Amino acid sequence: MDLETYKKSWGNQQLENTSVDIYKMSRSKSSSIVKWIFIIGVLELIFWTSLNFMVPQKYLEFYKDFKVMELIKVSTYVHYVVILVFLVLFYKNYNSISITDNTRRLMNRILSVRKTVKYYVYYNLGGIVLSNAVLIFILLGQPKDLIKAMNADGLNMEANEVITIFIVTSVLMVLVMLTIIWLFYRFTYGRLLKKLNKNYKELDNLENLN
Repeated sequence: MDLETYKKSWGNQQLENTSVDIYKMSRSKSSSIVKWIFIIGVLELIFWTSLNFMVPQKYLEFYKDFKVMELIKVSTYVHYVVILVFLVLFYKNYNSISITDNTRRLMNRILSVRKTVKYYVYYNLGGIVLSNAVLIFILLGQPKDLIKAMNADGLNMEANEVITIFIVTSVLMVLVMLTIIWLFYRFTYGRLLKKLNKNYKELDNLENLN
């Protein structure tokens, strides 16, 4: 129920009590939303960690030939550390919203949550682009090994053909990955942020009446 509905139901003489009710309801809803943001982040981390253990050995062998496994491992560990930092921030936002006792402070907490989630999404999408771009650049820097690896199944493709297929395939895979992850973020975090934004607007209207 939003502010206008309350005003019609109770009238201006009970606006002060109504304001308290709206504040409590907005805080409760915001706390629940941020809790779900944290839960989804944890489930996402578990999913990607589990996926790493299911990567086919043949796929890993391909990269071992180019001596980039150490780089992949280091970047993976760094990625996990950054994700854990974001999860800590999500949890801190949840705690701070749960104990907030001031309308203006609650509005600032909501803005902080929105910024954190947006940075989290930007980091993940940007990380996919950057890490794959670096990996592609390294592999292209070893054309002889790349041609040999791509022709491992006896396809006997020409050098230019191998390079072209590798670049096109790699770019398409990155685009598909970006699209899937972006749609996932839009469906999950996007919907939660819309609800959080609605709470912010209700609190803003409430603040303007006081």
